[in-house]
Amino acid sequence: MHAVRNISLCTKDCLCLYVCPTGATDTETGQIDASKCLDGCRICVDACPSHAISLVPEEFPAQQEKTEAVRKSLLSLAESKIKQEKMAAAIEMKSDNPGLRQLAKAISISNRLMAEDLIRESGYMLPQSQNVQDFLQSLLDTDQPEGFPKEAAERLLEILKKDKNKEDKKMDENKTLDNLMEAFAGESQANRKYLAYSKKAEKDGKLNAAKLFKAASDAETIHALKHFEVAGKVSSTADNLKDGIAGETHEYQDMYPDFVKTAEAEGNKAALTSFTYAMRAEEVHAKLYRDALENIDQTEEVFYYLCPVCGNIEKVRPDKCSICGVPGDRFIQY
Repeated sequence: MHAVRNISLCTKDCLCLYVCPTGATDTETGQIDASKCLDGCRICVDACPSHAISLVPEEFPAQQEKTEAVRKSLLSLAESKIKQEKMAAAIEMKSDNPGLRQLAKAISISNRLMAEDLIRESGYMLPQSQNVQDFLQSLLDTDQPEGFPKEAAERLLEILKKDKNKEDKKMDENKTLDNLMEAFAGESQANRKYLAYSKKAEKDGKLNAAKLFKAASDAETIHALKHFEVAGKVSSTADNLKDGIAGETHEYQDMYPDFVKTAEAEGNKAALTSFTYAMRAEEVHAKLYRDALENIDQTEEVFYYLCPVCGNIEKVRPDKCSICGVPGDRFIQY
Protein backbone atom coordinates (compact mmCIF):
# COMPACT_ATOMS: atom_id res chain seq x y z
CA MET A 1 0.00 0.00 0.00
CA HIS A 2 1.23 3.51 -0.79
CA ALA A 3 -0.21 6.97 -0.30
CA VAL A 4 -1.75 9.25 -2.92
CA ARG A 5 -2.99 12.80 -2.54
CA ASN A 6 -6.20 14.25 -3.97
CA ILE A 7 -4.96 17.70 -4.92
CA SER A 8 -8.47 19.12 -5.18
CA LEU A 9 -8.95 18.46 -1.46
CA CYS A 10 -5.48 19.50 -0.30
CA THR A 11 -5.38 22.80 1.61
CA LYS A 12 -1.59 22.78 2.03
CA ASP A 13 -1.65 22.47 5.79
CA CYS A 14 1.66 20.64 5.23
CA LEU A 15 1.25 18.24 8.14
CA CYS A 16 2.16 15.38 5.82
CA LEU A 17 5.45 17.09 5.09
CA TYR A 18 6.37 17.19 8.77
CA VAL A 19 5.15 13.76 9.84
CA CYS A 20 6.35 11.65 6.90
CA PRO A 21 9.31 9.56 8.14
CA THR A 22 10.82 9.15 4.65
CA GLY A 23 10.19 12.54 3.04
CA ALA A 24 7.93 11.10 0.37
CA THR A 25 5.59 14.08 0.21
CA ASP A 26 6.02 17.12 -2.01
CA THR A 27 3.66 19.95 -1.12
CA GLU A 28 4.63 22.07 -4.11
CA THR A 29 3.64 19.59 -6.81
CA GLY A 30 1.07 17.75 -4.73
CA GLN A 31 2.70 14.41 -5.51
CA ILE A 32 3.75 11.62 -3.17
CA ASP A 33 6.75 9.51 -4.17
CA ALA A 34 5.40 5.95 -4.01
CA SER A 35 8.94 4.53 -4.04
CA LYS A 36 9.63 6.19 -0.68
CA CYS A 37 6.35 5.17 0.95
CA LEU A 38 6.54 2.59 3.74
CA ASP A 39 4.13 -0.25 3.02
CA GLY A 40 1.00 0.23 5.10
CA CYS A 41 2.24 3.39 6.83
CA ARG A 42 -0.68 5.76 7.23
CA ILE A 43 0.83 8.54 9.33
CA CYS A 44 0.19 11.15 6.63
CA VAL A 45 -3.35 9.83 6.08
CA ASP A 46 -4.23 10.25 9.76
CA ALA A 47 -2.52 13.64 10.05
CA CYS A 48 -4.18 15.28 7.03
CA PRO A 49 -6.98 17.62 8.25
CA SER A 50 -8.60 17.86 4.82
CA HIS A 51 -8.68 14.07 4.24
CA ALA A 52 -6.81 14.56 0.98
CA ILE A 53 -4.52 11.53 1.38
CA SER A 54 -5.48 7.87 1.15
CA LEU A 55 -3.75 4.51 0.82
CA VAL A 56 -4.06 2.50 -2.38
CA PRO A 57 -2.81 -0.97 -3.38
CA GLU A 58 0.67 -1.34 -4.83
CA GLU A 59 -0.75 -2.13 -8.27
CA PHE A 60 -2.51 1.23 -8.29
CA PRO A 61 -0.51 3.56 -10.57
CA ALA A 62 1.67 6.07 -8.76
CA GLN A 63 0.93 9.76 -9.24
CA GLN A 64 2.39 11.09 -12.45
CA GLU A 65 3.54 14.61 -13.17
CA LYS A 66 1.23 16.41 -15.56
CA THR A 67 2.52 17.43 -18.97
CA GLU A 68 2.99 21.10 -19.76
CA ALA A 69 0.12 20.98 -22.24
CA VAL A 70 -2.26 19.68 -19.57
CA ARG A 71 -1.09 22.31 -17.09
CA LYS A 72 -1.62 25.09 -19.60
CA SER A 73 -5.12 23.85 -20.36
CA LEU A 74 -6.00 23.67 -16.66
CA LEU A 75 -4.61 27.14 -15.99
CA SER A 76 -6.47 28.52 -19.00
CA LEU A 77 -9.71 27.12 -17.59
CA ALA A 78 -8.85 28.54 -14.18
CA GLU A 79 -8.27 31.98 -15.70
CA SER A 80 -11.68 31.78 -17.36
CA LYS A 81 -13.32 30.90 -14.03
CA ILE A 82 -11.53 33.78 -12.31
CA LYS A 83 -12.90 36.19 -14.92
CA GLN A 84 -16.40 34.81 -14.42
CA GLU A 85 -15.98 35.18 -10.66
CA LYS A 86 -15.05 38.85 -11.06
CA MET A 87 -17.98 39.49 -13.39
CA ALA A 88 -20.42 37.92 -10.93
CA ALA A 89 -18.85 39.83 -8.02
CA ALA A 90 -19.30 43.08 -9.94
CA ILE A 91 -22.97 42.29 -10.53
CA GLU A 92 -23.42 41.49 -6.83
CA MET A 93 -21.84 44.79 -5.86
CA LYS A 94 -23.76 46.99 -8.28
CA SER A 95 -27.22 45.44 -8.39
CA ASP A 96 -30.04 46.89 -6.30
CA ASN A 97 -32.03 43.66 -6.65
CA PRO A 98 -31.54 41.45 -3.54
CA GLY A 99 -32.40 38.28 -5.45
CA LEU A 100 -29.95 39.06 -8.22
CA ARG A 101 -27.25 39.92 -5.67
CA GLN A 102 -27.75 36.58 -3.94
CA LEU A 103 -27.57 34.70 -7.25
CA ALA A 104 -24.47 36.63 -8.35
CA LYS A 105 -22.79 35.91 -5.02
CA ALA A 106 -23.46 32.19 -5.40
CA ILE A 107 -22.08 32.21 -8.96
CA SER A 108 -19.02 34.15 -7.83
CA ILE A 109 -18.24 31.69 -5.03
CA SER A 110 -18.85 28.72 -7.31
CA ASN A 111 -16.42 30.02 -9.92
CA ARG A 112 -13.79 30.77 -7.29
CA LEU A 113 -14.01 27.23 -5.94
CA MET A 114 -13.72 25.79 -9.44
CA ALA A 115 -10.74 28.03 -10.17
CA GLU A 116 -9.03 26.89 -6.98
CA ASP A 117 -9.58 23.25 -7.89
CA LEU A 118 -8.15 23.82 -11.36
CA ILE A 119 -5.11 25.59 -9.94
CA ARG A 120 -4.52 22.73 -7.53
CA GLU A 121 -4.94 20.16 -10.28
CA SER A 122 -2.38 21.99 -12.41
CA GLY A 123 0.17 21.38 -9.66
CA TYR A 124 0.29 24.81 -8.05
CA MET A 125 -0.72 24.57 -4.42
CA LEU A 126 -2.68 27.30 -2.69
CA PRO A 127 -1.77 28.90 0.67
CA GLN A 128 -2.37 26.74 3.72
CA SER A 129 -5.73 26.92 5.43
CA GLN A 130 -6.35 29.01 8.52
CA ASN A 131 -7.36 26.18 10.81
CA VAL A 132 -4.08 24.28 10.97
CA GLN A 133 -3.16 25.50 14.47
CA ASP A 134 -6.60 24.68 15.85
CA PHE A 135 -6.45 21.27 14.21
CA LEU A 136 -3.02 20.47 15.65
CA GLN A 137 -4.09 21.61 19.10
CA SER A 138 -7.22 19.45 18.92
CA LEU A 139 -5.06 16.43 18.05
CA LEU A 140 -2.80 17.06 21.01
CA ASP A 141 -5.74 17.64 23.36
CA THR A 142 -7.36 14.29 22.58
CA ASP A 143 -6.23 10.68 22.88
CA GLN A 144 -4.55 9.42 19.72
CA PRO A 145 -3.78 5.85 18.62
CA GLU A 146 -0.37 4.31 19.16
CA GLY A 147 2.16 5.55 16.65
CA PHE A 148 0.71 9.05 16.39
CA PRO A 149 3.63 11.48 15.78
CA LYS A 150 2.96 13.61 18.85
CA GLU A 151 6.42 15.17 18.96
CA ALA A 152 6.20 16.21 15.32
CA ALA A 153 2.78 17.77 15.87
CA GLU A 154 4.02 19.64 18.95
CA ARG A 155 7.08 20.88 17.07
CA LEU A 156 5.03 22.10 14.12
CA LEU A 157 2.53 23.83 16.40
CA GLU A 158 5.36 25.56 18.23
CA ILE A 159 6.87 26.76 14.95
CA LEU A 160 3.54 28.09 13.71
CA LYS A 161 2.87 29.91 16.98
CA LYS A 162 6.34 31.45 16.98
CA ASP A 163 5.90 32.69 13.43
CA LYS A 164 2.50 34.16 14.31
CA ASN A 165 3.87 35.82 17.45
CA LYS A 166 6.78 37.31 15.52
CA GLU A 167 4.42 38.71 12.92
CA ASP A 168 2.08 40.15 15.56
CA LYS A 169 4.99 41.66 17.50
CA LYS A 170 6.43 43.20 14.37
CA MET A 171 3.06 44.74 13.56
CA ASP A 172 2.66 46.10 17.10
CA GLU A 173 6.14 47.59 17.17
CA ASN A 174 5.70 49.80 14.16
CA LYS A 175 3.33 52.46 13.01
CA THR A 176 1.87 50.37 10.21
CA LEU A 177 -0.98 48.90 12.24
CA ASP A 178 -2.12 52.36 13.33
CA ASN A 179 -1.89 53.53 9.74
CA LEU A 180 -3.91 50.57 8.49
CA MET A 181 -6.69 51.20 11.00
CA GLU A 182 -6.70 54.93 10.29
CA ALA A 183 -6.89 54.18 6.58
CA PHE A 184 -9.68 51.67 7.23
CA ALA A 185 -11.69 54.29 9.12
CA GLY A 186 -11.12 56.91 6.43
CA GLU A 187 -12.02 54.61 3.55
CA SER A 188 -15.11 53.34 5.40
CA GLN A 189 -16.37 56.88 5.95
CA ALA A 190 -15.60 57.81 2.35
CA ASN A 191 -17.64 54.83 1.15
CA ARG A 192 -20.74 55.94 3.04
CA LYS A 193 -20.22 59.59 2.11
CA TYR A 194 -19.88 58.89 -1.61
CA LEU A 195 -22.89 56.58 -1.51
CA ALA A 196 -24.94 59.42 -0.01
CA TYR A 197 -23.61 61.76 -2.70
CA SER A 198 -24.56 59.20 -5.36
CA LYS A 199 -28.14 59.01 -4.14
CA LYS A 200 -28.38 62.80 -4.07
CA ALA A 201 -26.98 63.13 -7.59
CA GLU A 202 -29.41 60.49 -8.84
CA LYS A 203 -32.29 62.34 -7.19
CA ASP A 204 -31.12 65.55 -8.88
CA GLY A 205 -31.05 63.80 -12.25
CA LYS A 206 -27.24 63.98 -12.53
CA LEU A 207 -26.83 60.35 -13.55
CA ASN A 208 -23.17 60.53 -14.61
CA ALA A 209 -22.16 62.06 -11.30
CA ALA A 210 -24.30 59.47 -9.52
CA LYS A 211 -22.51 56.62 -11.27
CA LEU A 212 -19.11 58.12 -10.52
CA PHE A 213 -19.91 58.50 -6.82
CA LYS A 214 -21.24 54.93 -6.70
CA ALA A 215 -18.10 53.57 -8.38
CA ALA A 216 -15.92 55.56 -6.01
CA SER A 217 -17.88 54.32 -2.99
CA ASP A 218 -17.36 50.71 -4.12
CA ALA A 219 -13.66 51.43 -4.63
CA GLU A 220 -13.37 52.73 -1.07
CA THR A 221 -15.02 49.52 0.15
CA ILE A 222 -12.34 47.49 -1.63
CA HIS A 223 -9.64 49.59 0.03
CA ALA A 224 -11.23 49.43 3.48
CA LEU A 225 -11.70 45.65 3.42
CA LYS A 226 -8.12 45.08 2.31
CA HIS A 227 -6.71 47.38 5.02
CA PHE A 228 -8.82 45.63 7.66
CA GLU A 229 -7.68 42.20 6.45
CA VAL A 230 -4.00 43.14 6.33
CA ALA A 231 -4.27 44.58 9.84
CA GLY A 232 -5.25 41.10 11.01
CA LYS A 233 -8.63 42.15 12.32
CA VAL A 234 -10.64 39.36 10.69
CA SER A 235 -10.70 36.42 13.11
CA SER A 236 -12.76 33.25 13.34
CA THR A 237 -16.51 33.62 12.86
CA ALA A 238 -17.08 33.00 16.56
CA ASP A 239 -14.61 35.74 17.52
CA ASN A 240 -16.09 38.06 14.91
CA LEU A 241 -19.55 37.53 16.38
CA LYS A 242 -18.20 38.30 19.85
CA ASP A 243 -16.65 41.48 18.50
CA GLY A 244 -19.97 42.38 16.90
CA ILE A 245 -21.75 41.87 20.22
CA ALA A 246 -19.23 44.08 22.02
CA GLY A 247 -19.45 46.83 19.41
CA GLU A 248 -23.24 46.92 19.22
CA THR A 249 -23.58 46.74 23.01
CA HIS A 250 -21.23 49.69 23.45
CA GLU A 251 -23.24 51.70 20.96
CA TYR A 252 -26.70 51.15 22.45
CA GLN A 253 -25.60 51.20 26.11
CA ASP A 254 -22.89 53.87 26.17
CA MET A 255 -22.54 55.88 22.97
CA TYR A 256 -26.04 56.61 21.72
CA PRO A 257 -27.67 57.40 25.10
CA ASP A 258 -25.28 60.36 25.51
CA PHE A 259 -25.92 61.44 21.92
CA VAL A 260 -29.68 61.27 22.50
CA LYS A 261 -29.45 63.41 25.64
CA THR A 262 -27.38 66.05 23.88
CA ALA A 263 -29.67 66.19 20.83
CA GLU A 264 -32.70 66.42 23.10
CA ALA A 265 -31.14 69.21 25.17
CA GLU A 266 -30.26 71.16 22.03
CA GLY A 267 -33.69 70.62 20.48
CA ASN A 268 -32.32 68.92 17.36
CA LYS A 269 -35.29 66.70 16.50
CA ALA A 270 -33.80 65.21 13.33
CA ALA A 271 -30.64 64.11 15.14
CA LEU A 272 -32.72 62.87 18.07
CA THR A 273 -34.76 60.64 15.77
CA SER A 274 -31.68 59.38 13.94
CA PHE A 275 -29.84 58.56 17.18
CA THR A 276 -32.90 56.93 18.77
CA TYR A 277 -33.59 54.71 15.77
CA ALA A 278 -29.94 53.65 15.64
CA MET A 279 -29.74 53.01 19.38
CA ARG A 280 -32.76 50.72 19.36
CA ALA A 281 -31.59 48.95 16.21
CA GLU A 282 -28.11 48.32 17.65
CA GLU A 283 -29.69 46.59 20.64
CA VAL A 284 -31.51 44.28 18.24
CA HIS A 285 -28.27 43.65 16.34
CA ALA A 286 -26.45 42.68 19.54
CA LYS A 287 -29.17 40.17 20.38
CA LEU A 288 -29.05 38.68 16.88
CA TYR A 289 -25.28 38.32 17.13
CA ARG A 290 -25.69 36.51 20.46
CA ASP A 291 -28.26 34.17 18.94
CA ALA A 292 -25.96 33.51 15.98
CA LEU A 293 -23.05 32.75 18.32
CA GLU A 294 -25.13 30.35 20.39
CA ASN A 295 -26.26 28.57 17.22
CA ILE A 296 -23.04 28.90 15.25
CA ASP A 297 -23.13 25.29 14.07
CA GLN A 298 -26.73 25.50 12.87
CA THR A 299 -27.06 24.27 9.29
CA GLU A 300 -30.67 25.23 8.66
CA GLU A 301 -30.81 28.42 6.61
CA VAL A 302 -31.99 31.54 8.43
CA PHE A 303 -33.42 34.61 6.70
CA TYR A 304 -33.09 38.17 7.95
CA TYR A 305 -35.27 41.15 7.10
CA LEU A 306 -33.84 44.67 7.15
CA CYS A 307 -35.85 47.84 7.66
CA PRO A 308 -34.63 50.34 5.02
CA VAL A 309 -35.44 53.31 7.25
CA CYS A 310 -34.08 52.64 10.74
CA GLY A 311 -31.83 49.61 10.26
CA ASN A 312 -33.90 47.26 12.41
CA ILE A 313 -33.40 43.57 11.56
CA GLU A 314 -35.99 40.85 12.09
CA LYS A 315 -35.81 37.08 11.57
CA VAL A 316 -39.43 37.04 10.38
CA ARG A 317 -40.94 39.67 8.10
CA PRO A 318 -43.11 41.82 10.41
CA ASP A 319 -46.38 43.57 9.65
CA LYS A 320 -44.56 46.78 10.45
CA CYS A 321 -41.23 47.82 11.92
CA SER A 322 -41.24 47.70 15.72
CA ILE A 323 -38.92 50.72 15.84
CA CYS A 324 -40.03 53.16 13.15
CA GLY A 325 -43.37 51.73 11.96
CA VAL A 326 -42.41 51.16 8.32
CA PRO A 327 -44.67 48.56 6.63
CA GLY A 328 -43.18 45.06 6.61
CA ASP A 329 -43.45 44.70 2.84
CA ARG A 330 -40.68 47.28 2.52
CA PHE A 331 -38.24 45.15 4.50
CA ILE A 332 -35.31 43.74 2.49
CA GLN A 333 -34.72 39.99 2.76
CA TYR A 334 -31.23 38.55 3.28
